Amino acid sequence: MKSKFSATVKTLFLLLLLSISSLSPVAALSDANKVLLLEIEGKIGPSVAEYVQIYLEDTRRFEAVIITINTYGGLGDSMFQIIDAITYSEAPVIVYVYPEGGQALSAGTYILMASSLAAMSPYTIIGSAQPVVNGVPSNDTKLINFLVEKMHTLARMHGRNETQAARFVTHNDNLGPEEALKRGVIEIIAKDIPELLQKADGMTVKTLRGEKTLHLSNVEIIRADPGLRYHLLSFLSDPLVSGLLLSLGILILIVGLSSPGFGAELVGGIMIILGLIGQGFNLNWAGLALIILGSVLVLYEFYSGGVVIALLSGVVLMGLGMILIVRAPPGVVYVAQEWLDQLMSIIIIVAIGSGAVFSFILLKGLKTIRKKTYSLIPIAETGRAVEDIPAGQEGYVIIAGEYRKVIAQSDIKQNQRVKVVGQKNNYLIVEPYREQS
Repeated sequence: MKSKFSATVKTLFLLLLLSISSLSPVAALSDANKVLLLEIEGKIGPSVAEYVQIYLEDTRRFEAVIITINTYGGLGDSMFQIIDAITYSEAPVIVYVYPEGGQALSAGTYILMASSLAAMSPYTIIGSAQPVVNGVPSNDTKLINFLVEKMHTLARMHGRNETQAARFVTHNDNLGPEEALKRGVIEIIAKDIPELLQKADGMTVKTLRGEKTLHLSNVEIIRADPGLRYHLLSFLSDPLVSGLLLSLGILILIVGLSSPGFGAELVGGIMIILGLIGQGFNLNWAGLALIILGSVLVLYEFYSGGVVIALLSGVVLMGLGMILIVRAPPGVVYVAQEWLDQLMSIIIIVAIGSGAVFSFILLKGLKTIRKKTYSLIPIAETGRAVEDIPAGQEGYVIIAGEYRKVIAQSDIKQNQRVKVVGQKNNYLIVEPYREQS
């Protein structure tokens, strides 16, 4: 009986240890049967660079990272930030030109060359990597030589054709998937992600940390959610949007400075800040500027009162500033993405509700502050006696619709009109009202 009990206790103890270990971060780290999926669509800008950097900061628990790309190019600074993030990623990074008929031109080609494994879907194009400065293709030898050597280095790191990689810059070569595979600048042609995983399984890739063999059969794909900040920055990074914001902001600022008093200078300044963000201005400084402007507007509302648009504008600006400054937490978060999405939705709903309640309380408070005050001692007010009040005695009168206890300076008859002339020990002093002649 005792041995049975001991065996049962040992079994329960082992099960407890197994359950605890399955919930620990160590278990999460050992679970490498996952692939992280990022998607780059459209112009390469600050929002895309930050999106890639955040998710590649800690990729230890992933067997590999897949970045699908479909772009005509973008900003050089953002491109190099993405290249650095790919180069120093702890997991191999597969860059996949996708979907069919897409392209990875200019900056997209550099990013493809930086990958541990380069892949293209059918009918896609890569190339046209000559730099463009101020909308014009540049032939500056200093810039061209740097980019050519960069292509040489990336191709050499991953065992690709260095000559062809350099020709993307010097000759603006454009290649389809079959020709790119033939010339040794990509490793795989795949119709979709399942086929890509099937073909990449078992391949050995070169990374900055050495060679690694990919094990991609029966992996779970974890899609990286860009978030609200990414979409906001993507919208502002659109060349048309950022150009309009800068142009209109400068014009409105000039109008506001020439005709002060209508808030146009403030609107112009905000538009210029948002336009600069779209042009790649430092997000932390821009977000801080928006928070300061929003705080000034809210304080102005407290000081002046009545300008509800100032309060609402201030709250919106502070919200935008917080979105720009507060980024996703670095490293791996050991919770499901669905739970994070639900948490973010709850936070937004609670923030909106709290802001609405706060605004309602603030408006009510401002209305109360702006109301005309009256003295608790209604000097010179008139009323009517409820009863006969002899001189020097206490009695009751009705003043401003309220029963008040008073002391009469002279005899007062019931229903006689009285006038307040003073106060003594919480009693009002009254006398008979005399009409002015």
